[in-house]
Amino acid sequence: MKDDFKLNKVHFIIFLVAALIIVIGYNVIHEFYYGVFVLPFVIAIIVYLYVFKDEKYLNKKAYYLLIPIVLILLSSVITPIDDSNLVINVFVLPILISVFLILLTNKNYSIKGFIPLWIFKLFPKRLFSNLKYIKFDGNKKINTKKISKVFAGILIGGGIGIILLVLLTSGDIYFSSFIDKLFNLEILSKLIIDPFNIIEYFIWFLLIYSVYVNVIKFKNDKMVESKKEMVDKTIVSTILCIVNFIFLLFLVSEISKLTSNFLHLPVKYTYAKYAREGFFQLLFVTIINFIMMVYFIYKTDILKESKIVKWLLIVLSGFSIILIFNSYYRMFLYISHYGFTVLRLQVILFLLMELILFIMLIVKIIKGLNKDAFKMFIIAVTFYILNLYLCNNWFINLLPKIKR
Repeated sequence: MKDDFKLNKVHFIIFLVAALIIVIGYNVIHEFYYGVFVLPFVIAIIVYLYVFKDEKYLNKKAYYLLIPIVLILLSSVITPIDDSNLVINVFVLPILISVFLILLTNKNYSIKGFIPLWIFKLFPKRLFSNLKYIKFDGNKKINTKKISKVFAGILIGGGIGIILLVLLTSGDIYFSSFIDKLFNLEILSKLIIDPFNIIEYFIWFLLIYSVYVNVIKFKNDKMVESKKEMVDKTIVSTILCIVNFIFLLFLVSEISKLTSNFLHLPVKYTYAKYAREGFFQLLFVTIINFIMMVYFIYKTDILKESKIVKWLLIVLSGFSIILIFNSYYRMFLYISHYGFTVLRLQVILFLLMELILFIMLIVKIIKGLNKDAFKMFIIAVTFYILNLYLCNNWFINLLPKIKR
């Protein structure tokens, strides 16, 4: 986009109105999460869908990303979402919305690489410097008659609406209580004169507007493929041999522990102690293995250079899958005695996702895998949504109770 870019007047007014709705919204909505987080995301999505709807360069396949975005936004309404997921949503939604906007407006981009960083392409990049583009396009005029009619309709409809509200609230105590809960008239009266609200209004306008400008500036950029890093195959082979040997020792130890103690170690175990011990350590070990494998497979050409490394990675993925099943076994032993909790159910889903991803890595190493980043992205998003809808006390109460 050149520096002579001029903002569409209609879009400018939409951004102003959207910011006003957000500021009013989170002042009158009593639920903090809905007012401060959900409402701004919903308004922003609606605004961007409208301002980009007529652009000819749109990649319409990106609209499929609206499915997980909407499901995440609705999760807190449909089911009693766990507090931990409410916090995670605040980070996940900006990432998904950024990916959606970039894929929608730039056909040169696809789901590759570390897409969570895509948010920084839109925010807070050029947050204040984008204000210089507030120069209206003279070729696109606003229909002032239509706008005046809209305002007239708002005034007349608002007046009638107030009269109806007064009559209905005075005639129905329950409805009056509902309206009082929905709207806080004292807060509304302060919106116009409160300087903090004026600052918040400007901030929200700046955020929505700046992301819009960055999307327009970004729409013709080419996707830069990250260069493969050079690694020595001897060093990599040595590293993988040591790691695999440690896992082999651990596997022998586990077999002895769960069978006849053929190692003759003087450590007494009960199933309860076994189930509690080291579960999260094993979980972090599998994550480390996954990161290490992804680095060697996608960031280097080591698979092409060394068949030994290729087989060592396959062995490592095999050990990782064994660790996942070992973690499952420990967790289900624990659940069989103490029952389900939100955290335990989240761990089960995470382990299942890990299992699928490790299998995909094995297929990638042996046969290659097309669009693997896209498939991994879909798997991660799917399991995150399952986590939102299943990992809560409401769903756990539906599961069979554990008899102690």
